Amino acid sequence: MSSTNPTHGGHDDHMPSGPPADEVIKRGYEADTYDARTVLSVPLLVILFFVLAFGTVTILFSFIAYPKADGKAHPAAAERAKEPLNDRLKRIDRGPNNGTGQPRLEPLKLRDGESRAITRPELSVAEGNSPELHPEDLRLSKDKFPALYSDKAGEYAYDKIGAMSNDKLKELFKVQGNGTLPGRSQFAPTGANAGQGAEGSTVPLPAFPAPPKGDKK
Repeated sequence: MSSTNPTHGGHDDHMPSGPPADEVIKRGYEADTYDARTVLSVPLLVILFFVLAFGTVTILFSFIAYPKADGKAHPAAAERAKEPLNDRLKRIDRGPNNGTGQPRLEPLKLRDGESRAITRPELSVAEGNSPELHPEDLRLSKDKFPALYSDKAGEYAYDKIGAMSNDKLKELFKVQGNGTLPGRSQFAPTGANAGQGAEGSTVPLPAFPAPPKGDKK
């Protein structure tokens, strides 16, 4: 009886069950062996794919994180860009008395060392970082904002203006009379509808205010 007979199957796992191969019967036992190429191919493939992944990421970061210098850039700008990032942040986000007077940039933190990894510790406020502001920090008080409060005669500080009536405020802060009223039509493109009027909308030109009496111009 041959092991290759389809009626009886064979010893291979991919074939129907049947007697073992003739060489196994002659040997008297099944040899406990393995394919060395299959076993060694697994770590070799792991190393190969690691090298490919690491090399691909390195090449991409070399173009993204460290782009090549622009040949058309102004020489002075290129020279300033060579400074460490902490020095550049100190120059652009610390107010009109230090640098170019840009607004506060809390998300751009100064960090210890040259690495920009988020695991690097942040520098303190005394070392240059902008303090985080919270709503309660902006509440008006005489201790936090002493410039808005005044005890001098003739000066209208925040606390005095807040206690005035509407008539007193109108008398103190005078506005021009006979001013032009904003357009009331919902079909006219205005700032109230983001410049998008309804169908058939037009832009009505406002009339000039009448000149004060006695003005011959």
